[in-house]
Amino acid sequence: MSVLRRLRDRLRPQSIAGQIALLVVAGIAVAHVVATAAFLLLHESQNPDRLPGVAASRLGVLVRLLDAADPAARPALLASGRSLPLIRIEPWNGTIPPEAKPAPDLPVIRRLRAAAGRPIKIVDLSPFDAESTRADDRLHVGIVTRGGATLEARLPNDYLRPPRQGALIFTVVFLALTLALLCVWATRALTAPLARLAGAAEAFGTRDDHVALPEAGPREVLAVSRALDRMRGRVRRLIDDRTQMLAAISHDLRTPITRLRLRAEFIEDEHARAATLRDLDQMNGLVEAALSFVRDGQARNSASHSLVDLASVVQTVCDDFSDFGAPVSVGRSRHVLVKGRPEELQRAITNLVDNAVKYGGGAEVHMEASERGVRICVLDHGPGIPEAEREAMLQPFVRGDRARNLNAASGFGLGLSIVLAIVEAHNGRLTLENRREGGLSAAIELPLAAQAFSAQAARENAVLPARAA
Repeated sequence: MSVLRRLRDRLRPQSIAGQIALLVVAGIAVAHVVATAAFLLLHESQNPDRLPGVAASRLGVLVRLLDAADPAARPALLASGRSLPLIRIEPWNGTIPPEAKPAPDLPVIRRLRAAAGRPIKIVDLSPFDAESTRADDRLHVGIVTRGGATLEARLPNDYLRPPRQGALIFTVVFLALTLALLCVWATRALTAPLARLAGAAEAFGTRDDHVALPEAGPREVLAVSRALDRMRGRVRRLIDDRTQMLAAISHDLRTPITRLRLRAEFIEDEHARAATLRDLDQMNGLVEAALSFVRDGQARNSASHSLVDLASVVQTVCDDFSDFGAPVSVGRSRHVLVKGRPEELQRAITNLVDNAVKYGGGAEVHMEASERGVRICVLDHGPGIPEAEREAMLQPFVRGDRARNLNAASGFGLGLSIVLAIVEAHNGRLTLENRREGGLSAAIELPLAAQAFSAQAARENAVLPARAA
């Protein structure tokens, strides 16, 4: 088996153009083989002298001539008819034996009557019952015309089947199905590596970035696969370097900020000391936000996810804001289970509620069913976000007021970016829409736990064949 496989791999073209050419040539070859086999099996004999139906028609013509000819010329015509192939003609005195019966209604007899073109009497002179006559037997009949001509003839019996139209149609349909199946099989074998390559490219950058690249297929697909693998490695290194640099800078800034805070305590001017401490608090908040963005923006391992009661998380977040006097309420709640990390989901909902309180003066949280599973809507009565700026608001360090200075009201522009990273890590979706009655609706859609497990199993099953290939 391994020898045949190596031989097949050696003979099979390595390029897409070669494989397509091989497919076309193979389809043409199969079509010719099937057509040739059908011709050899279904073709009729081209020699009319060997066809019983032609012999019966010739006998009918001879009977017509005998009936129309002068009685003195009939012996000569009868003698000339003895040279007809497949037929044996003899003179007959017209005496019908007592045991004789009318000729059976056979296709050959019907052909004989039709060729005669006039009423004739045909009796069966066979020594056995005509009903037992088989297709390979010869018929022995006596013929009497209206004009008094008589003769006896032996001719082959045949069912005179019509042309094999059914067999021809079956052959054409079989040929079409064979070619269609061959083309479908070859096309799937040719495009399967492309589909796996597209799946690996689509999964790149998501938390399902473990899809294997194709290791077998046409030469062009393998070249693209290797190039994509190298690009994926370079992108990962760039992301890791950026993340490590941002984390290192944010971490190292904590020490000088702490020293500046200690020195600021010795400033005698109370106003200057308060302003300096406020700036240091903002710098420290920016460092914490940057570290949180780096931490939450990374892809999470799905194995660390657990079942989370989303209604409990929402209620916990709203209770925390209510304890500080913020106008936050829960309108509708649904006790559903999702698969994820509770601390990350709590942080995402907290950021949305915090934005609603900060820019809209309050928040109302609703939970409802959706096509993707469950939707958490955070509603406020603020100015909303212009449609042209919604995409930009999801980018890091983009603030809604476009302020150049950092202050407690505007924040650092990382809240929605962190929410987006957490939601995408949980295979969800974040949408921002302005409400008709005014304000913004920020919605998080997450799959239910059963849907998440089913999607994970489907992705793992799809990866296994790609690795096996």
